[in-house]
Amino acid sequence: MHIVELEKGVWLAPWEGDPGRTLKIENALKFITEYQAKVGLRFAQQHRPFENGRVINLEESTKKTTNLNER
Repeated sequence: MHIVELEKGVWLAPWEGDPGRTLKIENALKFITEYQAKVGLRFAQQHRPFENGRVINLEESTKKTTNLNER
């Protein structure tokens, strides 16, 4: 699963907007593939620049968090 961070702490959301946004990561729109998330980011960038927008792989970020907690 992947999500799109539009700006620091601001996530692409599954509701209407320009584009739909949320401050709660648990409400972020989830994409099955990285490609789909990149398309979502590009779509959002048609409305606003979001120059620092990025795709985050939830499985990899969870592994990193788990590894840090094990130390």
